[in-house]
Amino acid sequence: MNKQSRLPLGSVIGILGGGQLGRMLSLSASQLGFKTHIYDPDFNAPAKQVTNLSSTFKYDDINNLKNFAKNVDVITYEFENIPLDTIRVCQKIKNVYPNSRSLEICQDRTNEKKFLNNMGIKTVKFVVASSYENIIDGIKQLRLPVVIKTSRFGYDGKGQKIISQKEEIDKVASQFNNVPVIIEEMIDFELEMSVIICRDMDGKISAYDPSENVHQNGILIESKVPANISLSIASDAIIIASKIIRNLEYIGTMGIEFFLTKSKQLLVNEMAPRVHNSGHWTQSGCIISQFEQHIRAITGNSIGDGKRHSNIMMKNILGEDIYNIRYDSESSLNIYGKDEAKLNRKMGHSNIIK
Repeated sequence: MNKQSRLPLGSVIGILGGGQLGRMLSLSASQLGFKTHIYDPDFNAPAKQVTNLSSTFKYDDINNLKNFAKNVDVITYEFENIPLDTIRVCQKIKNVYPNSRSLEICQDRTNEKKFLNNMGIKTVKFVVASSYENIIDGIKQLRLPVVIKTSRFGYDGKGQKIISQKEEIDKVASQFNNVPVIIEEMIDFELEMSVIICRDMDGKISAYDPSENVHQNGILIESKVPANISLSIASDAIIIASKIIRNLEYIGTMGIEFFLTKSKQLLVNEMAPRVHNSGHWTQSGCIISQFEQHIRAITGNSIGDGKRHSNIMMKNILGEDIYNIRYDSESSLNIYGKDEAKLNRKMGHSNIIK
């Protein structure tokens, strides 16, 4: 598709995926005067509670995908496991942001690591494997402890295992036999952090302050800003994020996760071609949230300043903790409207001004 001009108010934004990110994108779109059409196979998808239009079909339903694309003015997506073929069908009809190249790279951890290394951006040491023998050899090469991850379709700690003891190797290698995986060296990092960054159609880039993140079992528990890092580390992280987003010719908001090692070295861990959980603090800590930035960018509007006005802590609300939330004056709540409180499922979040 050709470069998109600025969309008029009342235009319809098609969103592939109806989870909590789609929900918050839809709310921000409405705030800016746009309508949304959520496409998700789940009839009860949370975003469908706050949208103008919705479709309930599978992502490989070509006819209904084409009909969806014809009836919206621009298309975006809210998670990176959207099938690449789905994007390719849609982009023949309407502009899709972020672009398919960004999605293709971020969907596969091996492609992602190679893309970063080819740009001169440092990551943890890794080995690619696809068989029992490859896995055994890779672990020997990196030495314990290591983390083994499926190359595709992993998030929130799913599809990965930490191997610390020799006795665990055979069992885990058998478990991942004939599955494309990436084996990563376990590093003794000082902290985990992320940068939320956005680029618009004119090439303007706006980055938010890096957040310091705490994970448990691969699931984000909390993000705080400012992070406990120096100004030079924060600047370096934003420079790296800007280099990535420019190389991809990316339009929209992206989340980039980093490790900060004990020796103060920045290593990129993962990239997410979408709005990001660790950026939810921007809803209360900035005039323009990551969601509004994304909607501005994909509709051809200029993005704003990501300047922070408050110190803030974002905490995820997981599983049955949703039934114990407090409506007090100390926090801003965002409840996702999910129909079942499963163990470790993200049910909402709170932003607390510090």
